[in-house]
Amino acid sequence: MFLESLARKNYYDILRVSPDATPTAIKSAFHDFSLLYHPDSYVALPADVTAVAQAIFKRGVEAYRCLSRAPMRERYDRALARGRLRLDGSKPSSKPPPRVARTLETIAVTQRGRQFGRVADRLLAIGRLDEARVQLVSACQCEPNNEELSERLQILYEALALEPP
Repeated sequence: MFLESLARKNYYDILRVSPDATPTAIKSAFHDFSLLYHPDSYVALPADVTAVAQAIFKRGVEAYRCLSRAPMRERYDRALARGRLRLDGSKPSSKPPPRVARTLETIAVTQRGRQFGRVADRLLAIGRLDEARVQLVSACQCEPNNEELSERLQILYEALALEPP
């Protein structure tokens, strides 16, 4: 049975194309595959037959989605060379983007608060913590309800307390 053999087939075999198939050939092969295995073609048949068609079609869609997208296809070809027949879709194809650090300038909401935040960021970058504290206090005065700015000020006070006299 075709469903049982799917576990041993790679995406190229499922769609019946060669590994050097063009995107047009892959699309055409998926169209032919869909005509054979689309679950809608089996609705009048018993539920177990429909379930088999659904399972087969699902693997065909998986194969098509992978092979029709160049970056995924390249990743799949590397995995296939290592003996992996399926590509794990839950794993990202690349590292997630680096987390963007929120600067004091970006935390501030008002224009004046951002100005003080920008100066405080620069002073922190060069290690002038006490001067940065003054700027951050001014930013907090411009934005008394900005909890994140207040938290950063508290962290700065704690850092200043740890500095040697």
